[in-house]
Amino acid sequence: YPPWLLRVVGGFDHQQMSILGGPLLEDTDIEEILSRYPAFKGALPPEARLWTEAELETFLASGGQRRPSELISRATAYQASGVSDGSFNCHLLTKTRLKLAELKIERATAEYTSYCRHRQQRSNFCNLPAVASTSPVQRVRQVPENFTAPVTIVPKRVRGGQEPSWRSWNMNFWREKCGLEYCNCRSRWPAFEHDGSDGIDGMTVEAGLVEYLEYMFAVELRDSACLEEQTLAYPRLQVGDFCPFTGSAFRLFKEHWKELAPPGVRDLTARWCEIYGNIFEQDPEQQLAQFYRLHFGVIGAVSRLHKENHGAHTWLTQLEGQRLFFLFPPEDEAAGRLYAMQGAFDEDQSDGSFGYATHTSPVDIFFPSQKRHPLFAECNAQVSLLGEGKSLVIPAGWWWSSVATQPSVTLQHTYWDFENRTGIVDALWAPFESKQTSVDARNSMRPAFTELRESILADDGEKELDDYVVVDGGR
Repeated sequence: YPPWLLRVVGGFDHQQMSILGGPLLEDTDIEEILSRYPAFKGALPPEARLWTEAELETFLASGGQRRPSELISRATAYQASGVSDGSFNCHLLTKTRLKLAELKIERATAEYTSYCRHRQQRSNFCNLPAVASTSPVQRVRQVPENFTAPVTIVPKRVRGGQEPSWRSWNMNFWREKCGLEYCNCRSRWPAFEHDGSDGIDGMTVEAGLVEYLEYMFAVELRDSACLEEQTLAYPRLQVGDFCPFTGSAFRLFKEHWKELAPPGVRDLTARWCEIYGNIFEQDPEQQLAQFYRLHFGVIGAVSRLHKENHGAHTWLTQLEGQRLFFLFPPEDEAAGRLYAMQGAFDEDQSDGSFGYATHTSPVDIFFPSQKRHPLFAECNAQVSLLGEGKSLVIPAGWWWSSVATQPSVTLQHTYWDFENRTGIVDALWAPFESKQTSVDARNSMRPAFTELRESILADDGEKELDDYVVVDGGR
């Protein structure tokens, strides 16, 4: 018998199938997945042989506390409902309303309330009347060399050409791939160190991805107009930093990551993850995978105005739906027009180096306060309405906020090049700032990180590294 089977209690029925329709696991698959979770010492339940990889990952990551059965029943109800009027019971929506009542929260987030007014009062909600100018982001076929402003990449379609594999990564794809994985659904994203833990700004509801997708469907049917009077009846949550690529979707990532970058992107993140892997004796592709994230946004989900952590560039590719971006140049921050606030690593809200922002703005971009933020009127904003298949590439230092104008799935990758190279060291170091890391453990890591920083600073980008493949954007 394989080792994992000796840890299973009882037998199992080979006729059962996973509710999400994924392939069942082979013995070698289970052994490999178990090797990723050395801290798990318990027994696998009898039905483990019949789970998909995502289902088993959910169980092991929770220390054996979360079985897929609860989410399976939710997924079954969702699939079997067959309704088009949203009259079925949405579990996540009910759970969120109960939490709002428990915390005695009587208002929605400031961003969402303001967006509701903006949408209802203005015919062109792609414009920001309160700033000096709002111009469209430049649309190009590929990222120009030494780009200093955002660009929207409009891919060139070749008649009869084959679509890239990622074009099929829509909601249904992720529901089937990892619908039973748990995620943090946030009322405000990204989180900020100074958000209160007992109010709307810091509220997080844990749910399975399949529950969140059910919630997106329900809210779109019942409140697609984003009515201000319904902000509490249909509260907006978003999943901002979902990363299946280090776990259940790691094989998918290994197969496709080299083809994901928009054309013209010069990204040395993979190279420096290779250096990290050599120093720390870790899989460089596992390190790289953490910098690729999925954002799921219900219609009306608003991200707060912020800039990327650790001086990173970022690109965002719209996999499904539509998302509206407002962007502000570094000059607006330097002139004090964004009233920037700085925070630190937020252990309670973060997921490694993600899930939180160290630089945010309190300005209401739709209806700014002339008393508190008068300089915001001098800003020069850019706007991009990102549709399916298009990408937005944002240079380091630019600030951005977004709105899901349709139920949205976005793939985001933060990356570094020569001009911001040391930022990746800070990003990899961030998890060691956790309070759970002892001072001795932290200090023991400093020499290796010093070596990493020096190696990256000395790298000319041309010296061949073992097992390294140079990747430039060019789908």
